Amino acid sequence: MIKWKLMLTTLPFTIVLLLLTFVRTQTLEMSPLFEFSDTAPIITVTALVIGFMLSGVMADHKEGEKLPADIACGLQGIEDCIQADAVHLSETDLITLKQHYAVLCQSVVNWLFNRENTENSYAALRAIVSAHGTSPSFKVNVLRNIDAIRRSITRVDVIRRTDFIATGYVLLDVFVTLTLGLLVFANFKNAIAQYCIISSISLVYVYMLRLIRDLDNPFDYQQDGTAGASEVDYFPITEALKRLGEADYYQLNVDSKIR
Repeated sequence: MIKWKLMLTTLPFTIVLLLLTFVRTQTLEMSPLFEFSDTAPIITVTALVIGFMLSGVMADHKEGEKLPADIACGLQGIEDCIQADAVHLSETDLITLKQHYAVLCQSVVNWLFNRENTENSYAALRAIVSAHGTSPSFKVNVLRNIDAIRRSITRVDVIRRTDFIATGYVLLDVFVTLTLGLLVFANFKNAIAQYCIISSISLVYVYMLRLIRDLDNPFDYQQDGTAGASEVDYFPITEALKRLGEADYYQLNVDSKIR
């Protein structure tokens, strides 16, 4: 049902446009201003703008698909470093390091679901680096994973907080609105063709406009972990943390629900 949400919420826009067309032709009895064939250049330009914007946001979306897996691999890499260095740590230092790691995992999940900002995740990463009693080899190996996690978190945060060419959205909005307005006042051969063409073009253009805006932030999760059809799947992170929880190595409160 989630995949149909965008389509179903776009239908009211199409219905409104059909009602405006009906009012213009039947109630106000206004004469058309031009032939439908005259709108072909504008319809074509609008399609080109939609294609340009879609290709841009898809690039970020495709990149975003691999970021949860990169974060999951980094978290599991840190866990491997802790296991390997356990023989060099006192019991107290090992418990403290495990606690730092548990805080990191929970901070990443909270950040992913928009419950807190990135600063808590960065602070948790610094706490692991500054842990007492660890060997030099641990710090060298764990820094690689921390750097990978930090890079991925920063990239996700940038994608979340920036739009793809704001001026491009202005152009897109203008041409989509112009196209829909022209359709209302265009002349068609008959009423059936008029309503079929207006409904199909308006549905596609408004749907694509909303889809592009939705794809522009592929990490727009709800705080309860709910994701839409256009969001990137986060299951690599939750499944990795779930495996740690099942191994009874860390006591984590992780929502592992996957859409």
